[in-house]
Amino acid sequence: MSPPNEDPTEHLRRRVAETLADQLNHASFDWSALARLDRPVLRIEACLEEGSHAARESTPKSAVITQLIDLSDVTSTCSSPRKATAELTDTPHKAIPSGDTARVPISAPAAGHISSLAPRKELKPKGNVTAEPSEPSPDENSDDSDLDSPTEDRRKELGGLRPARQDSTTLETADSQRQIHSGDKFPKRRKLKPVGHFLQPSTLDKLIGGIWEQIHGSLSLDPQSLLGQSQLRSLGAEDGAVNAIAAPMALARTGAKDPNGRTPQSDEAFSRSNVFCRQVTQASRACRSLEVIVQARWVEYFDSYVDSWANANPLVPRSRYNKAALMGACADFGWTEKELRNKMYVWRGYKEIKDAGGWASLVFAGMGIYRFCKYRIGFDKESMQRLRNLQPAIEVAADTLHPQWRQLLTVIGEPSQRAFDGHAHDWVVFLDGSDPIPLRNTYLQWDADFTYRQLDECVVDERVWGCDDPRWQPPTDEIVRATAMPLCETCGKEQSDDPKVNNCYCFPTIFGGGKLSSSPVLVFRTADGKNNGLLALCAFERGAPIGEFVGVITKGLQNVDVMESSTASTNYQIWQGRQGNFTRFVNHSCNANAQYQRFTWLNTQRIVLVSKGIDAGTEITVDYSDKYWKGLDKKCLCGETCCRYKRDETNTDS
Repeated sequence: MSPPNEDPTEHLRRRVAETLADQLNHASFDWSALARLDRPVLRIEACLEEGSHAARESTPKSAVITQLIDLSDVTSTCSSPRKATAELTDTPHKAIPSGDTARVPISAPAAGHISSLAPRKELKPKGNVTAEPSEPSPDENSDDSDLDSPTEDRRKELGGLRPARQDSTTLETADSQRQIHSGDKFPKRRKLKPVGHFLQPSTLDKLIGGIWEQIHGSLSLDPQSLLGQSQLRSLGAEDGAVNAIAAPMALARTGAKDPNGRTPQSDEAFSRSNVFCRQVTQASRACRSLEVIVQARWVEYFDSYVDSWANANPLVPRSRYNKAALMGACADFGWTEKELRNKMYVWRGYKEIKDAGGWASLVFAGMGIYRFCKYRIGFDKESMQRLRNLQPAIEVAADTLHPQWRQLLTVIGEPSQRAFDGHAHDWVVFLDGSDPIPLRNTYLQWDADFTYRQLDECVVDERVWGCDDPRWQPPTDEIVRATAMPLCETCGKEQSDDPKVNNCYCFPTIFGGGKLSSSPVLVFRTADGKNNGLLALCAFERGAPIGEFVGVITKGLQNVDVMESSTASTNYQIWQGRQGNFTRFVNHSCNANAQYQRFTWLNTQRIVLVSKGIDAGTEITVDYSDKYWKGLDKKCLCGETCCRYKRDETNTDS
């Protein structure tokens, strides 16, 4: 209801403005279709008619208002042409992906503080490229008057290089196009149904997948766990040992009874039973690993024993010494010849896996190794060669993620010294089985002082932001702000780093799941000139998170690859030049199998690398988008049939 003294025209104007604003908030615009139009306009018509349905059909309709609103400024703001960028100076194989988060360049005034971000060397951009905010044209007022005219003939023609309006909201632009983007659309989790027939994973694929899952899981192969469990049996009398083992489990059943006669369990007792069960489980798993390596080594001793007698007496058939050794072993084991032969058949499979994949492949193999060695499905030369090529990568992951695992080998006389130390992603592996090389060595041809520090979380550049994190954004809803826990913008559930109270499971392997295991990926050397890439060791289902984009949170950088993103209050950049994680090594593909996704956790914006459906043993790629490649004198090396950025050798401007 309008105020008593309000002018009817003013009241109508206010009602129409409120109605249009409300409808535009709920309207679904196809912005990609808008960008394809050369001269987009929005037509608004208003008719005055009877409100009742019966009289509406008999009343002639006549438009009292017909207005055309030109939308060229919207498309020019979203996709304005920019100048070409300089060549990559930091990551030669990289380009950068798609959405509303962008990798943009370092301006010359801001390039001075890069040295504080890099551990040792100051990174100097190629050329002195500065970015100035675009100033509006002095003729914009006249353009606006022409565009708002209801007659289409009175509007002047507009070119594609129309300057931005003063009232339009634009992000800071720069001359360089090295931009990475992240989407704001939550990935679909629906599993895609394959068309026609498709191959199931082979037995070898399952064996290799089990090895990677064990290495990157919560498995503990510390021999101290075996000693800890053995102490339970040395506490005194036989009944005392039984009581010592049963005590932690019995404590969970104690407690004061409530009026209804039920026995509530205390949190401390329940936690102690959990720890005890975990220790026994880990000890059992360590014993299983110890069992298979001892059995594989015994087969080697058996063959060596037979060979020594056969070489000493070449006139006697080797089968005779083999039979004699077998019968002697049966007497020591207390088994029949048939039992020992059946077990030796499986144990010899353990030895062959060790010969191809090394001791690590045997120690970290899952429970499927027994079936694989018993039935030997796919147990051929090609399978063993595949394991042989994976041996260096398996040892890199095992040595860096489980530093104590080689101590199990001291039981069979093998050295316990690690072959690889440091972080798992400080090494670059080769798919042909060549020896891994340090990550630093792959960048020395571009930067002699290159170093890279592995981060678990983003680091805020205090010279730029002080003690504030620009990714933090307060809740806009008063009701949400008053709650004790932040709510997820995607699922609407409570978020917390405490797994006991967290209810948001959008990305449980990264956020809200307690102690997190490492992502099953490795940095590998590509064979197509892209330098390094990221290899998926296990399969990632569609919508599954691979990892968070981690680096130094700063702003104002140009001429280096950065991810630029923004909140409602400010813009910021994430730089991975000298500090970050494995997401730095994700290459571009025009047919990408992953994407960068914005996600808010505890009111702080994060960038997550999300799978679109990735098979084990394939390279993880993202689409760097047109904003990276536009004007960039660089050739796309993705090799896809749908490649959008192929450039002829004679034409580098395409």
